Order: sequence, then structure tokens, then C-alpha cells
Amino acid sequence: MTLGACRSTSPASLAPAPNSDSTRAPKVTAQFYANRPYGSESQFNPFSLIVNGGYDQLRTAENRQVFSLPYRSAFHTVLYTVTHPEPVLRHYGYKDWLTHEVFPLSLKGSGGGQWYPNYQLHLFAGGMTYYRTVEWYEQHGATHPRLAAGFTVYAWHLLTEMVESNGVCCEDEDGLTDLYIFDAASILLWNQGWMRRAFSGRVEFTDWPGQPTISRPKNSIENAYMMAMLRVPLPRTDDWKLMTTMGNAFLFGVSGRVGRDMWLSASGGFDPSDNPVIDSRTGAKTATLLPNAGLFLDRHGSLLVSFITKGGSSNGPTLNVYPGVVGSGAWSPGLWAQGVRGGGLRFGVVSKFGIGLGGARR
Repeated sequence: MTLGACRSTSPASLAPAPNSDSTRAPKVTAQFYANRPYGSESQFNPFSLIVNGGYDQLRTAENRQVFSLPYRSAFHTVLYTVTHPEPVLRHYGYKDWLTHEVFPLSLKGSGGGQWYPNYQLHLFAGGMTYYRTVEWYEQHGATHPRLAAGFTVYAWHLLTEMVESNGVCCEDEDGLTDLYIFDAASILLWNQGWMRRAFSGRVEFTDWPGQPTISRPKNSIENAYMMAMLRVPLPRTDDWKLMTTMGNAFLFGVSGRVGRDMWLSASGGFDPSDNPVIDSRTGAKTATLLPNAGLFLDRHGSLLVSFITKGGSSNGPTLNVYPGVVGSGAWSPGLWAQGVRGGGLRFGVVSKFGIGLGGARR
């Protein structure tokens, strides 16, 4: 067993070597992605991002059979919504839209509060992931990395809205708000140097996603989720930090240094276990929250092992072991096992490409 024994790729090593054409070489940065060959970062790529992000909300769904989802009708719902914004918002109510979705002027208890995930998960965490994708494309030689990253994250967001709509016709004011306002604003915001500088360096902001797996024999997709981790140093110490996660689980805790470059985090909080409709007229949704806890081991912010007590509608205790922990060299896959609330076990083996195969037992 090894714990990320492969050498880390430092930001300095990612800069292009000096040569006669260096002035024309594309700029390469490593504020949010450093191409580390171990842990969750080794599985990060545009495809795994689209799968983890696009199918994230299936955690709260009964039907996870990825090849039988109503993609055609779901696409038409999203297409109608984004091409007919005026009737969608008029039917929902402009006042409710502005107070519930756009501005922080309502609370969950009064039927509002949908603005909260829009700011936290789309504008803030989603923007960081967008720029992380920019750096992935930079480091893999893309000619226009920001354009490529923009197309990638919009493919993720489009799939998210399709999965969330589940093909129900025909209006989705939440998807309209995300795609038109918060997803677009996140790209504009995180293209600003001052924003990236504020959340890199001593302040860590990164993704700790799942390890999506096609589970046989039902062809369901399991263990797919997005989770962002934000960590800030405590004063007068280099060995302790405050941390929080958002997305798959909303947790708060502390990280303590283990050895030279690893961190062990213990946290508690809540899990958005369901996404019920609270207004049948408009289709407005809210989130059902349950107590939750998590333990995480990471190296330089790249997650090596995670244990979360629950997630989604039926996911029980879930252990994820990422590449670089079990095995060595070319054979060091990701592994995961998950108890099912109500009985049963799910499990999978995941490649460094970021998707794997698994099964389930009752």
C-alpha cells in the first residue's frame, strides 16, 4: 500500500521551458489544478467532470438507470425554457423569481431560499471548477483553454438541468436562472485575477468529487457527485486549518497535518437527502436536510480517502479510496464501497480516467 507515492507535479514545473518561441507559448497556471498523479486530482478531466456534475442529483432519485433516463423530453424541457424566458417567468411570477431565485430575499421556511445554492454551488463553487477546467486544458495543450472550459462546464450544467427536470414538461425557472444568470456569472467572476488570488495560496479551494460507476446488472450510475472543499489556516499555527465542504455534503470541521504534506479532516453537518417539489403550480423545489459526518485524508488538497455517513435518498456509509493509495505504478485504481439505507451494499472499481464498473448486493 502506498499513499500517493508518485511525485507531485509542482506549479513551477508546469511552466513552459524557455525557448525561442516562449513569448508565443500559452500561459500555464496551477492555482486550482496541478496535474497531481494521485488522489482525486488524478481522476479530474472534462469527461469525469461532466459525469460527476451532470448526474449529481441522481443521488436523490429513485431511478438511476443512466441509459433509460428521458433524455429527449428533458432536453426539450430545457430548450423550451431557455428559448421562452418571458412566459416561463410570467407563469412562475416575477416577484417570486426575484426573491426566491435571484436575490437573497427569502428563507427556506417560507417556501423560498432557492437563491442559496445558486450563489454557493453555481456562482462560487461552480466558478472555481470552471477555472480548474481552464487549467486542465492549459496543461494539456489546448489552444483556447477558456473557451474549451466554457463549453465543458455548460455541457455539465445542461446535463444537470436535464436530469433535474426528469423530462417533466415544459417550464423550469430554476434551470433558466442557473443557465442564464449564475452559471454565466460564475465564468465572468472567476476569470478575474483578484477572485482567483483570493481563493488560492494559503486559502485552499478545490473539488473532492465522487468516483462514478456503472453498476451492473441494472446499469445504474452510482457514486457520482460534486463536492467542493474550502480550507483556511488558523492563526498562529501551520498544523491546523478550518475546512468546509459543499455539494454532495455540507460539512464543517478541522484539518490537522499528518506528516509533511497530508491532512486529516473531521467534520459534521448535513446532507441534502431529497429535492422535493414544494409548489405543484410552479414546480419549485427545496431540499430535505439530514445530519451527516465525514472523515477525509488528502495530500496537497488531492483527496486520498473519504468516509461520509450518508448521501442522497438511500446512500448510507460510503468509503472512497482514490488512486495512489492501493497498489502502485500503473495499477492503482480507485475503490469504493457503500452501505444502502434499508439494507444492501454497493461497490466499484474506478480507473484514473474517472469512471468505473461495479455492482450491488442485497
